[in-house]
Amino acid sequence: MLQEFKEAKLIPNTLTREECASLIEQAENFEYDILKKDIVQQDISFDKETLDANTIERNYDDSSPLRKVSQSPMEPVFPEWDGNPVYRCKVMKYEVGEYVKPHKDAQWMCLSNYWAPNTNLSSESLITIPLNDDFEGGEFTVAGKVVPQEVGQAIQVNCDPFSPDTSPVHGVKTVTEGTRYALVFWNFS
Repeated sequence: MLQEFKEAKLIPNTLTREECASLIEQAENFEYDILKKDIVQQDISFDKETLDANTIERNYDDSSPLRKVSQSPMEPVFPEWDGNPVYRCKVMKYEVGEYVKPHKDAQWMCLSNYWAPNTNLSSESLITIPLNDDFEGGEFTVAGKVVPQEVGQAIQVNCDPFSPDTSPVHGVKTVTEGTRYALVFWNFS
């Protein structure tokens, strides 16, 4: 298991600039997702339907929405990370004015059964890889600190849905110019 840490772990040169550009080109059908919040303690053995039944939808019309960013789900770029499987992957697209407020990921989205039935695992960490740098703003933060972003560098953060004390808040500040792209995925153990 990943050593518990409150700051981001940086892994340089995970992808080349060319691979990053290719992922941006492959991403399509960007959509704003439905925001959901856990309403009860989730269980690692719950299936997708039970996990969904234990959440409520949030709406972008709230006075202070958690996030405004579109995403393009895709097949995992890495089949595993740190020796653990990766079941979901997406490219996030932040246009001017878009952001993600500091938060901890909800339990439902960090349980493997939601993405791969009968796997019964929980996320160990969240990994994000900046895919471009021709934008302003859009700083990635962990525990209130701005994390340096380099194209192709993996930024790994603890993300254990059952141990919130070891999982720091993370977010993306508002993009002020250009469009920010980032690959985001979770590994499960």
